[in-house]
Amino acid sequence: MIVEERLDMILDVLFKEKKISNRYLTKKLHVSESTLRRDLDILEEAGKIRRVHGGAVLNIKTDERSFTDNEQSMLEEKKSIGRKAAKLIPDKSLVFLDAGSTTNVMIDFIEAKNIRIVTNGLMHVTKLMERGIDTVIIGGKLKTRTRVTTGVIAMNELCDFNFDLAFIGANGFDDEYFYTADINEALIKRKAIELSNKAYILADSSKEHEVYHAKIIDRCDVELIEEDR
Repeated sequence: MIVEERLDMILDVLFKEKKISNRYLTKKLHVSESTLRRDLDILEEAGKIRRVHGGAVLNIKTDERSFTDNEQSMLEEKKSIGRKAAKLIPDKSLVFLDAGSTTNVMIDFIEAKNIRIVTNGLMHVTKLMERGIDTVIIGGKLKTRTRVTTGVIAMNELCDFNFDLAFIGANGFDDEYFYTADINEALIKRKAIELSNKAYILADSSKEHEVYHAKIIDRCDVELIEEDR
């Protein structure tokens, strides 16, 4: 078994069990303790796991990058996702466009006519104005780091709509859930999905196996749009 396969298997087990022992892993992977140590070192350096006495635990992330930090990362992958997502929008539809860098790139590829976009992402405003797209901005408490509105006001305004489509960003995902770093943002994302006839999560491959405290929705309840690989 090659290194990459072993690393994926270790992560798969951790996503299910949350904590595993070195003894269990050496038996499951059929490797020596020294090989396992090297594998765990790789995962720990990548920030995926945390070593504990006699084993390892899944590293649940709490840090949150700003929109500015995210804007230029994985740009080609975001363009690939944005193209695919934009093609799904029919003319004359009402669309919720979540805040985020990938959804922001998606705007560049929208060709549908006579649509209306509702968003809580302030980073989208200039692009939407330049494209002449009918836009509604959801109010609420402004979170300057991610340029998003959340809270009671945002939730109440969101509930006035019945969307044809929703395109949602995520900080991470595994086999069970999609995640974000802020529970308040997670609540808005979840409500937008609930209010939509069809919803999609937009997330590039760097978000895979990234676990945060705030769950957005079960993996099986919404379709993921990834870049072409």
